[in-house]
Amino acid sequence: MASEAPVLFRSANMIVTKNRTGQCFFRIPQENYSFLPTDEKKGLRNHIARFMNEFPYRLTWYQVPVPYSPKQAIQFDLSKVPEPLKDAAIETLEQTEQYIRKRIPTKYNLYLAVDMEPISGGVVEEMWRGMYELLRDPFVLIDEWMGGDYYRLPWTEWKRFETAEREIYEWIRQKLHGGVERCSEAEVLWLIERSACRGFNPPLQKEPMELLAEEDGYIYASQIDMDRGLHDVSLRFNKPMGMIQWEKDFNGETKRGYFSILTVSTLPHGVEFPGGAEIYHKIRELNFEVDIIIRTEPISPADARKELRNKFQVILGQISHTADSKDLELEGTDELEGDVLKRIVNRQLDKKIATEKIPIFKTQIMFVVWGNDRKEVERRRRELQEKMMSMDLRLEIPRTGQKALYHDTLPGSQQIEKYYLVRSTGEFLASFMPLATTEVGDPSGIYAGNTVMTEPGISEDALGRAPVFIDVHRARNLLSMTSSSVIAGSLGAGKSMFAGHLVYNELLQGVHHLLLQPKDELWAWPYELPELAPITNIVSISNSVRDKGKFDPLTRIGDDPEERQYAKKLATSLLLFLAEEKPKDWGGQAIQAAVDLAVNDRQPSMMRVLHYLEAYIRGELDKEFDLNRAQAHPEVERIYSFLKRQAQSQAQLFFGDGTETPIDVSNPLTIIQMQNLGIPEKGREDYRLNMALFMAITDFARRFVNQRTNVPRSVLFEELHAINQAPEGQQVLRELIRTCRSKNADLKMVIHNMRDLRIGSEFKGEGEDGGEEIRSNLGYRFVFRMGDDAEARKACELLGIEPNEENVAHIRSLRTGEWIMADLEGRVSKVRLDLSELNPRLFRSLDTRPLANERREREFGRLRRQATQQVEVP
Repeated sequence: MASEAPVLFRSANMIVTKNRTGQCFFRIPQENYSFLPTDEKKGLRNHIARFMNEFPYRLTWYQVPVPYSPKQAIQFDLSKVPEPLKDAAIETLEQTEQYIRKRIPTKYNLYLAVDMEPISGGVVEEMWRGMYELLRDPFVLIDEWMGGDYYRLPWTEWKRFETAEREIYEWIRQKLHGGVERCSEAEVLWLIERSACRGFNPPLQKEPMELLAEEDGYIYASQIDMDRGLHDVSLRFNKPMGMIQWEKDFNGETKRGYFSILTVSTLPHGVEFPGGAEIYHKIRELNFEVDIIIRTEPISPADARKELRNKFQVILGQISHTADSKDLELEGTDELEGDVLKRIVNRQLDKKIATEKIPIFKTQIMFVVWGNDRKEVERRRRELQEKMMSMDLRLEIPRTGQKALYHDTLPGSQQIEKYYLVRSTGEFLASFMPLATTEVGDPSGIYAGNTVMTEPGISEDALGRAPVFIDVHRARNLLSMTSSSVIAGSLGAGKSMFAGHLVYNELLQGVHHLLLQPKDELWAWPYELPELAPITNIVSISNSVRDKGKFDPLTRIGDDPEERQYAKKLATSLLLFLAEEKPKDWGGQAIQAAVDLAVNDRQPSMMRVLHYLEAYIRGELDKEFDLNRAQAHPEVERIYSFLKRQAQSQAQLFFGDGTETPIDVSNPLTIIQMQNLGIPEKGREDYRLNMALFMAITDFARRFVNQRTNVPRSVLFEELHAINQAPEGQQVLRELIRTCRSKNADLKMVIHNMRDLRIGSEFKGEGEDGGEEIRSNLGYRFVFRMGDDAEARKACELLGIEPNEENVAHIRSLRTGEWIMADLEGRVSKVRLDLSELNPRLFRSLDTRPLANERREREFGRLRRQATQQVEVP
């Protein structure tokens, strides 16, 4: 049997049916539903229910899988790629596209079709229109009444459909979702065409239908054009029973398959929400595609109450509103049976309708599965039925009703098949959560992985996956937000590998990077990834004479008054912290005076600060220091002696004389590896020295970002969490983050413990934990596996999700290569990336497991030793 569309005219997002009613089609964005607090889930449900209760038109909700191509999402400007990286960039684009296509061939889209009548004018206007049409061509009008030429429509009537569509669009935009988009004509045609050949995704037909307006005031279309996409399809109904077999001619070959439509004939008394009703979300847990089609027609409150009184037998179990718990819904009614229970349920709903003036809905709920053969369709039907039974929703297979239901699923279908109806409240239908999705991240950018369904026991092949992209340019330029990020998790969870993946892909897009690594982990990057060798400068910093003054905060400060003032402040803070002096002590005042003099030197440096301290001890500079010499001299001498000794230890890294060769950061990639740099730990003898070094290195990163250049920049700092142990370190970190934001750069902080984002109590406001300022300047948050419940609860706070047992368990049970991400809009989802499959070369270069390190040392250790010959300070 050939298929035929119930379409008279089709243009843009509208169709006019053969019985002269219309439908308009819209694409509705879906909202991230993962990890939403219960109150927000209920709020979203109530928002959808309110829209349905107020919207006066018949609706059809379509959730269908749409072919997905990641090509546009991962593309970037190759002209900005450094020349040595262009081949690698092209290869990475191809690898990424193939990887995503393999795992996400389709994505679910939500469409809303609205049945509409043409908007009429006033009484006089309508009378005049009728007389005009009759006088203009009475024979054509009579021909219409007699059922003449289908594919002809008065132009004035088409324009009135357009007016109706504009009103509907505004209603949806204001009442349901501000991001609603009108479907293109190609999308509408695709929805019609795929209805007859489910399992085969025809390409979009780009050629729009031309409305031919003639001088007689009518528009015309051809039947062939209206049936485009269906005239080459033949259907066989109920062979076998309960299925539809299709054949379609396409590009010289015949495509074949089967599909089956399942329906809901009864609904449960109530559903548990959230968690037990979200069928749109539940469908994504399956590893095969399913269409959901729900058609609703509002029944006014008055008519609904009549049905309740007269037909409670029919309506029972189909209209109950949702409850927070199934146990609460019919509490105390376990022993009630038959009519008593039916009357109780209906009386409850009757009271609700009378009080809230809400309609109920004549509803048709259909699911469609498909496959290449009967066995595949049968298996998928069973799995779908089992999945829905877990939510107390029973699906039936109309063995002889497939033909009628098929026509009901066609866009443009008007009549709802009366044998497969249920009646429900808007709240009940809204609890199905049509707006739910797992999507997180940016529309395009660097590919970061795929979202993962969080429910336990769900297959890794579940179709709820969505690709995740990170676009720092969108954050800065379109949203005016920070693009900095924090990557947190316990050791071995995959943080460093993910960070390396981001850095490599940003390098391919022309971003200059400074990597500060207390651990010597990326020394072989230029050897294992030869394309990086020409653009990489690896600087190995150690306790050697050649590295003296590399992080001196006073050298090369320039003429910028603001920069000079900050350098003076930082140098003073560094020395006061290192010497454990207070600003108002004699030694503290002397340090401040010496720094003031050094900053105004012809060649400022930290060694010049020591020079001026020594000069004061010799009896000079009394006027400049303005101190009580008798009381100050012993303290200043003690401070000078201490700082001089420090300048000959590892602290020499920030004690320069201004003549040292600066670290070259002109290459796109600069990796600074800190040999023998201890992580500051309170209670250790070297705590203040190590903290001072961290502060100086952090300021070096700030100056890298603060350069006057149009080149985008990024800093990756591992172990940076240690700097938060002291207020002085917190201030340096705060300034780095602020500078990144003002200079359109970003900072990637890699931390092990969530407490490392907490700021001192002096910055804590009412109801805050002290870390808000730091966290508010971090756009993306990535939480990997945490080692204990306390850390996991703090991670929940960082992500902005409830620190309940379920979320803590999610974080504790994350596998290596999995994380929970909060994006710029605050959406949260679980994400996974298998870098070993996506980019084996990059994975190999970032693998720091013992065997990988041994292999790396065997292959490239000789090259490293040749490149890093050093002279140690005696």
